[in-house]
Formats: sequence, structure tokens, C-alpha cells
Amino acid sequence: MTNQILEKSFTISGTARLELNNIRGLVEIRPGADGVITVKAEKLVNTGDAGQTEIKMIQKEDGAVKVETRFPEDWLDVLFGSKPCKVNYVVTAPRVCALQINGVSSSILTEGIEGDASFKTVSGEMTMRSLKGSLSFDTVSGRLQLSDLAGRLRLNTVSGDIKGTQLTGALNLNTVSGDVGFERSSLPSVSANTVSGKVELETDLGEGPYRFNSVSGNLVLKLPPNARCTTELQSMSGGLTISLPASSITWKNGRQVADIQGGGVKVYLNSVSGNMEIGT
Repeated sequence: MTNQILEKSFTISGTARLELNNIRGLVEIRPGADGVITVKAEKLVNTGDAGQTEIKMIQKEDGAVKVETRFPEDWLDVLFGSKPCKVNYVVTAPRVCALQINGVSSSILTEGIEGDASFKTVSGEMTMRSLKGSLSFDTVSGRLQLSDLAGRLRLNTVSGDIKGTQLTGALNLNTVSGDVGFERSSLPSVSANTVSGKVELETDLGEGPYRFNSVSGNLVLKLPPNARCTTELQSMSGGLTISLPASSITWKNGRQVADIQGGGVKVYLNSVSGNMEIGT
């Protein structure tokens, strides 16, 4: 049976905004012509109930474009073999465009867009490249790959690893059962909460502060050779390892405190059973 393809273009005046909700399949968003959002949807009819899987594309009164895959809410049908088809979306939007993208069992690729953006997915990988703005990512059981992002970054993940390179901006991170690794980044402040996962950050230091709370997870902080900071570690069964010159290491109110190269911006780690390692 031939796949069903639907394509529409929307004329945009003012700031472009796109809302897209998918259930199964792929979502790709890239920059295109100014003043136009173009959406191409391909329904893979052999992957589910094609008759009940609907694709809706509208432009709301406020100018925002809304795209969604619809399927009857009575998921009891799944017990009898009825499920939504996979739908693959390819979107081009103005380079400056606000995004609100949601997926269930969907993978999302977005690159080259500037504007506030929110991405949520369950059981799907997200790949984000060359984005600018206030950026929010929520994922359950899916890998998150980030590169060349700039702006305020908020990341919430459950059972998924995060890999990032060349990230710039204040970071708020919450992760459960997943490892985090950022390379060649510049994070002026960090607030991170992790459960059962390793966090490894390579970054310049800004004004701070840098606060890490961990349950059963280690922190590795890679800094420039001339970095100056004051670290404080409080852990029930963890230690502090420093490979940069430390002018002093003391215990204060149950915390292990180290002034690195004379001290400077504050770096805090509260951990139940995790170590902190600081080096280059």
C-alpha cells in the first residue's frame, strides 16, 4: 500500500511559531524561506491503523502553525492490534521561529533555528544542532545529542544519556539514570541534580555559581589550566580529587573545601555516594 503524503505551506507575518505533536515517527526541522512555514507529512500506512491515524495542519488566529498526529484516545484498541501509524514530518521554517515540539516514540532532529524552543519526547532520540534561544528539553528513555547551542539551557531526562559539544549558556540539568558529557563548552552557571549517573563537564568558568546535587553519581569538571575556583564537597562516602594547583584544602562544617589557584567562583557538590574530580 502506498504511503500517504500531505504537504502544506503557511504564510507568516510577524514572529514565526510552530507547534507540532507526533505520536510515532520522525520530525525534522530546518531553516527555510522567511515568512513561510512548509510542512511535509508522510504517513507510513503499513505501520499501524491508517484509517484512524489523522494528520491535522492549521494556522491559528494568532498566526501560529499547529501540526499534529491524531489517534482515538481509547488506547484499549492497542490490545486488539490497533495502533497509530508512524508519521514522518519534514518542516522548513524561518530561521527565527519559536518551537513547541512534542513526541511519543518519536525521534526529533532540529538545526539552524533561533528562538525560544521546547522539545519533549518519550522513547525517542533527539538531535539538536546550531540553535539559539531559551531551550528546554524533556525526554524519557531517549538519548539527547546537542551541538552548537547558545542560550539558557534546561534539560530534564529519565533513563537517557546526554552528549553535548560547544554549548554556551546557563545550564539547569535534572537527570535520572543517565550519563552526561559536555565538551568544549562555556557555561557561566550550572544547577544540576542527578540520580545514578556520571556528569562530566568541560567548560570555562563564569560568574557561577556551580551547584551539583548527586545520588550515587560522580562529577568530573574539566577546566582551563588557569581556572580559579573554590570547591566545596559534602558527601557521605565520596572524595575530592584535584589535579590543578590547590593553595589550601580544609574541612569546614563537614565539607571538604579547596581553594584552587587562590580560589574564586564557587563550585558545590552535595552527594550521597559520589566523588568530585577537578582537572583539565
